Amino acid sequence: MKYIGMDAHSRENFFVVVDKKGRVLRTQSVKTTDASILEFVRSINGRKALAIEECSLAHWLYLLLKDEVDELVVCQPPSHKGAKTDKIDAEKIAQLLRCGMLKSVFHADSEYTELRTLVSGYSDVVQEIVRAKNRYKSLFRRVAIVGDGQKFYSNKEIISDLKTSVAMFVARNLSAQLEVLEQQKEEYIKQFEANVGKYKDIKRLTTIPGIGPVRANQIVAIVVTPHRFQNKYHFFSYAMLTNHNQISGGKLYGHQRVHGQKALKAVFKSAMFASMRSQTSFKRKYDSMIATGSTQKGARNAIARTLAATVLGVWKSGENYNDKYKEVTQRRHQTNCHSDTKESLS
Repeated sequence: MKYIGMDAHSRENFFVVVDKKGRVLRTQSVKTTDASILEFVRSINGRKALAIEECSLAHWLYLLLKDEVDELVVCQPPSHKGAKTDKIDAEKIAQLLRCGMLKSVFHADSEYTELRTLVSGYSDVVQEIVRAKNRYKSLFRRVAIVGDGQKFYSNKEIISDLKTSVAMFVARNLSAQLEVLEQQKEEYIKQFEANVGKYKDIKRLTTIPGIGPVRANQIVAIVVTPHRFQNKYHFFSYAMLTNHNQISGGKLYGHQRVHGQKALKAVFKSAMFASMRSQTSFKRKYDSMIATGSTQKGARNAIARTLAATVLGVWKSGENYNDKYKEVTQRRHQTNCHSDTKESLS
C-alpha cells in the first residue's frame, strides 16, 4: 500500500507519497484541474490510499478521486507546530494516514449534494442579516434609543431620531440592505418548502413537532443518511448535545465539548422551543421534568436530545412521527406485564 497526502489549494496541490515504512517515495506539485490531478494519481502503481484535509475543495476532490484509490479519507486538519509549507503539510497527512491516526469527515456521493449547497447559502444569508441588524441597532444605542422586536427594523421613521446626518445616512443604507437580505431569505424558504414535496426524507421529518421545512432541509443536508450513526448517543455527540467527561486516575477533571456540527446543535436547540408551543409529547416530558425538580436548562437539554433521538428513529424507520407512540407503547408494555403476572400466579 502506498499512502498519499494531498495539500489542496485553488490553484495548485502538493502531493507526498510514502510507503508502508514511512519512506518518502515521491513529491510533486500539481495544478488544480481534473486532468492534472487524475494523471498524477493514476501514475502511482499498486494499491493506494489518499487523504485530503477538509476544505472548500474537499467534496469536489472526493467525487473526483473516490473511484481512483483503494481508500479515500477526508480528514479534520491535524494540529501543527513549527514550520509550515505545502510539502510539510502533505507529508504529515500521508504519515498520519499510514498510521491510521486521521479523524475522518463524512462525505458521500448522494442526491443531497446540491441540497448542502442550498443550506450553506441560506446560512450565509441568515448570518448577514444578524450582522446587519446588530450594526443597525448599535447606531441607535449610541444615542440611547432602545428598540425591541422585529417592528424596530421595519420602522423607518425612527431613523429621523438619530442626531447626525451621517448616522441617518448609514441607517438608511443598512435598512435597505436588510430589506434585500430578508427577500433573499424568503426565496430560500420557498426552495425549502418545495423540497418537502421533492424529498421523502425531508417530508417525513416535517411530521415531527418543531421540525419545519427549514430545519428538515438543514438536518438532511448535514446528516445525509442516518445510518452513519450506530445509535442515538453517537448522534448526540455529532450534534454537540453532550459533553465528554475528562477523567484521569479515577478523578473527574471537568467536561469537554465534543467536535461536531454546530449548525445541527442550533437546529435542535431552536426546534426544542418550537416543539413545546403546543401539547406534544415533548411538552409533556418537559413539564414532567420541571414538576419533579429538574432545572429549566437541564429539561431543555433533555428535550433537545429527545428531539435528536426522534429524528434519528423516524428517519431510520421510514415511518412518519406518531406523537402518541411512546404513551401507547408504555400502556401496551404495562398491559403485557400485567397479563404475564396473572398467568404466572395462576
